Amino acid sequence: MQPSLLSFKPQEFTNPTPYLEAERFVLSALNAISAHVAILDEDGQILEVNHAWRKFARDNDFPDPAAGVGMNYLVVCERASNAEARQVADGIRDVISEREAEFYLEYPCHSPTERRWYVVRITRFNWYDHTRLIVAHQNVTELKTIQIQLEDSHTRLAAILDNVVDGIVTVDLRGVIQTVNQAMESIFGYTPKELIGRNINLLVAPAFRHGADDQVSGFAVRNMVGHEIEGQRRDGSTFPMYIAMSRMHMDNQVIYTGIVQDMTARKQLEAERLEKERLEMALVSEREMRRLKNRFISMMSHELKTPLASIRLASDFLKHYSDRATPDEKAEAITAIETQVEYLGEIVDDVTTLSKTEFTGEDLNLETYDLETYLRDIIEELEWVHHKLHPLVYHGVGKRVEAEFDRKLMRRAITNLLSNAIKYSPEGGEVRVDFSVKDDTAIIRITDRGIGIPAGDLPRLFETFHRAENVGTLPGTGLGLAITRQAIELHGGMITAESQLGAGSTFIVALPLHPRRD
Repeated sequence: MQPSLLSFKPQEFTNPTPYLEAERFVLSALNAISAHVAILDEDGQILEVNHAWRKFARDNDFPDPAAGVGMNYLVVCERASNAEARQVADGIRDVISEREAEFYLEYPCHSPTERRWYVVRITRFNWYDHTRLIVAHQNVTELKTIQIQLEDSHTRLAAILDNVVDGIVTVDLRGVIQTVNQAMESIFGYTPKELIGRNINLLVAPAFRHGADDQVSGFAVRNMVGHEIEGQRRDGSTFPMYIAMSRMHMDNQVIYTGIVQDMTARKQLEAERLEKERLEMALVSEREMRRLKNRFISMMSHELKTPLASIRLASDFLKHYSDRATPDEKAEAITAIETQVEYLGEIVDDVTTLSKTEFTGEDLNLETYDLETYLRDIIEELEWVHHKLHPLVYHGVGKRVEAEFDRKLMRRAITNLLSNAIKYSPEGGEVRVDFSVKDDTAIIRITDRGIGIPAGDLPRLFETFHRAENVGTLPGTGLGLAITRQAIELHGGMITAESQLGAGSTFIVALPLHPRRD
């Protein structure tokens, strides 16, 4: 006969039916539980087990058809080979003797085909002066698998974070550090244990600590991309630090996550890059200066050789043949000398003017003058010299246009443009000057029908000593347009050029009527 769950004799009660019904109710309730449950008496004997216990016994080939009912569970546990079973036996004794109110143990119970984990819980209850124990084994494999996966994930994440070169820190609303990765120790020199629980102010240079608590929340609330401040290491040294912080909710509390970068190496690389760029620019500038110097020497050698040869030839003629030369021949020789001296003077003037405007920023001598009359006077002077070969056509506004400008410097600029238009135009080619005013700005357009300018030369047209590749043997120093540009820009204006090869060029000058006096 199997032991009774309640272990009472029905004859002891006048009406045992309620107690039998209570036993059936308890067994019915136990059978509805998924845990493997056994009821023990105070000696450890198994009084009853539920369906889940019986099924587990069958599935695992337990030899007793009664699934252990009537056996002493203490003996079963003590005979088992694993340490967990002996712990359960000790736990049963502790609960029976009331040294412990409850015993709990998680243990592995793997089969050849699967990995399983269980939790055993042992509790005591009294029933009419009888001590009873409930031993419940609950399969927690799914929960344990999730726990292992979470632990593995946490381990992998920790390994990843600890191998990230950037520092990662989390702080609470008060700015107290909650977690750090290994890189934070490399950056700041503090161990994680030294940092956790300390305020993030510890990592900020004193000059940046004012309002740091506000900074923490401020960075995160606005999800700032980044902020560059000075960090402070454990040894007190400071360094440029980039920190990007964001706000997140975790376990019903607000946490700020910060990514910290030591900018020292990057700053050094940036400084080295800038220094390299500076040296490269200096080298380019030096090469350009050398190129200009060589070009200047070459140009001066070429431009001076012809007039000097003409002067020498004319002077030798006068020296050796003056007594036999006719008055006309003498006059022609003297005129040749004067012409070449004048040309040499123009070269000197060009170099002097360029030096003053480009390198010393000579102060402008601004005067108020009628620009309409000024332009007409220049054109009439040139027309008197060139009217037979190049007609000059002027279209002005037909009224006074008062403007402030340096008359000497502006004459040089306008004359250069007109002289170029004449020089590079074929005989009989018309040179046209259009003058208009728009929005307090004088617009002067000088157009010729000459040889034009190659497209490749236009970007460098106003550079010192630059001459277009198609000028051939036409004389020139390459200084005129550079002087013109400098003169116009000193007045706050600008000059541009439009040209089509073989069809002529147009130079457009935009000149403020009243330049700023800086």
